[in-house]
Amino acid sequence: MTQDEKNLSGFIVETLKVRGITLEKLSQLSGVPEGALELLLEERFDKLPSAPYIHGYLMKIAEVLGIDGDDLWRRYLKNNEELRRSGEEDTLPPNRFITPQINKKVVIIAVCIIVIGGYFILRLPSLLGKPGLNLQNLDENQTIVKSSQFVIEGSMNPADKLTVNGEVIYPDKDGVFKKDVSLQPGFNTFTFEVKKLLGNPYTITKQVFYETSTINNNGGTQ
Repeated sequence: MTQDEKNLSGFIVETLKVRGITLEKLSQLSGVPEGALELLLEERFDKLPSAPYIHGYLMKIAEVLGIDGDDLWRRYLKNNEELRRSGEEDTLPPNRFITPQINKKVVIIAVCIIVIGGYFILRLPSLLGKPGLNLQNLDENQTIVKSSQFVIEGSMNPADKLTVNGEVIYPDKDGVFKKDVSLQPGFNTFTFEVKKLLGNPYTITKQVFYETSTINNNGGTQ
């Protein structure tokens, strides 16, 4: 058998003898597992990994032995007909030492989530805290007036929602509000409800007593 006719295993074995290198030493120098080298020499190609691995192994072996790596690859192809039909999808696994590329879209989404989350955290007191309400012309318990026309005045956070007896009251940009009401003689009850965007409503009730004047038997008023 001529040099060109030697199969892969025969060619490697002969070259090892010429170089005086053992299989164990070849494994150490090339970094190819000794088990893979044994499979190559035994021509047990069906037990070997996919083609990209074998190509890499043969290039390393050729470098250590000082021979043509392409020639080794051609010999392997000649001995392994199934490899000729291997698909183009055969690829080496990714190198675990290579830093993976950063997905810019994922980074942008993550930054947006962090910014929005930070904004809501900063806004939590204004969204969830107890709403404030300042009524300027209503006493703690009862307010007594002598006119049927009364103006409810006060101030609040303009971002909160205010209702008086179920009617929505809209403050100005500074949170100041006014509401004209008509009183009935006697007690008039007003229920104020203030609610933040996400918090529980704050409710307070005030009474205004409309005191009317009456004429007595002596012609006076009381």
